[in-house]
Amino acid sequence: MSRSELSALARGVGVHLGALTAVLADRYGDRPAVIDPERTPGLDHGETRSFTDIEDAVARLASVHAEAGVGPGDRVLVVCDNRLDVALHAFAIARLAAVPVPVNHRLTGHEIDVIGQATGATAAVADDEVADRVPDRLRLRRVSEVAEALPAAAHRAPAGDLDPDATAILLTTSGTTGVPKAAPLTSRGLLSSLGRLTVVPLGADLGPLRRDRDRILACLPLTHVMGFSVLLASLSAGLPLVRRARFRADEVLDLIEHHRPNVLVAVPTMFADLERAGAADRDLSSIQLFVSSADVLPPDRARRLQGYGGLARIAGRGVGSAAVVDIFGMVELSGPAAVRLYPPSPVGSLPAPSFAVTLPGVRLRVVDEDGRTVPRGTVGELQWRGPNVLGGYEGHVEGGPDADGWFGSGDQGRLLGGGLFQFAGRSKDRLKVGGFSVFPAEVEEELEGARGVAELAIVGVPDERLGERLVAVVVPTDGFDDHAFLRWARDQVAGYRRPSEVVVVDAIPRGPNGKLDREAGTQLAVDALSEEDA
Repeated sequence: MSRSELSALARGVGVHLGALTAVLADRYGDRPAVIDPERTPGLDHGETRSFTDIEDAVARLASVHAEAGVGPGDRVLVVCDNRLDVALHAFAIARLAAVPVPVNHRLTGHEIDVIGQATGATAAVADDEVADRVPDRLRLRRVSEVAEALPAAAHRAPAGDLDPDATAILLTTSGTTGVPKAAPLTSRGLLSSLGRLTVVPLGADLGPLRRDRDRILACLPLTHVMGFSVLLASLSAGLPLVRRARFRADEVLDLIEHHRPNVLVAVPTMFADLERAGAADRDLSSIQLFVSSADVLPPDRARRLQGYGGLARIAGRGVGSAAVVDIFGMVELSGPAAVRLYPPSPVGSLPAPSFAVTLPGVRLRVVDEDGRTVPRGTVGELQWRGPNVLGGYEGHVEGGPDADGWFGSGDQGRLLGGGLFQFAGRSKDRLKVGGFSVFPAEVEEELEGARGVAELAIVGVPDERLGERLVAVVVPTDGFDDHAFLRWARDQVAGYRRPSEVVVVDAIPRGPNGKLDREAGTQLAVDALSEEDA
């Protein structure tokens, strides 16, 4: 494959998710693709999988799903632990012109059922340990059954007509009304922002950076749009990805010193944990680029990260400071859409100023409450347009882009000169817990009817490690027990969407229109918890 053809691939021109691994296997062959000790049931491989190995796995899995009756248009839940299997099944299902729906395996049976209904799923593949949480109405294939049915050899024959502009994958996003929405993403949208990877010499046969040294380290969930995007980015660039299903700070520091990656991708909570685990005293000089995603990275932490890595290596030692990229993205934008860059410096103690810019092919505007474009420098809602923007939510008329293709993110910011912009704040209804988006209305709906609770509101209070942690503001009735409530909540919602504390109040704060005043409720919780700490 020529460089121009690879550039077309990375831009998503004519390449469907179901054919991607076959195209990349032709390009990169036995080059290392993923370094991960987690084993795929039924497939023999060591810690390192080549691009050929990945295509072999996808082809064999596609054969099993086809024999199970999966066909064009079918929605199939993928409920697996955070192994590479999540992506392998997604690629295989997409190859059949069906639509994979990756689901966080930690969700409760009720939560999985809601996602199944929202996406119109008719089938599921699930780890044996979570299979009993899959709704009975779905045609279920256990991972152990898939492993037993795998053919001995792959049949590398991608489906004939795969439309890169058709829905290739469905990822669910929480809704402010309490009902999750299914975001249909296309192959073109997912891959459109990756064209820049062919501009820099990462993974190239020639150039100042060598393919045998460039590698990425990430421990992100593959059911999250950012985790999936990182995998697509590393594969498309031909770079090995060192990954683990779980993030453990001590292990990641060991991996950096052992594998010497030059790119580390994590969420702010992970970077906070790395610092607590002694990052300042470890050798992170191989890192030239720290990439943060899913939430805002505090500037002081970004500056410290720059000092841990290096612009270049001379005689095995880091020189200067690393670059830090803080990514803005969301599932509706097919992943990353803009970056805040802390450029590297030849002298670590002389940092350059940071700035934010949209990624190639993505357009941005700022509007007021009436949807009118505001003057440069004025704060308003950030709206996005481009091939990465979803066309609309599955089964929903409202909430997607307008007639001209502009999608309102709910985030606030201002445009500057030269194509730069600044963030001014997040949407007041979207909370970020350890990098995961949580809409409190959804959690409130799932916790309604708790014993001893007359009314409740979920708010996010600042947390140094998680960014925000969830707190339940509760109006109690007789017999309310906050400890019993929290224990009960563990069975109702997944860990990152679960309140960790309770604040008891006489009344939930409301505005003149009777709607919940979440900002006032948040302040009430902050004040109450501060008094307890004092």
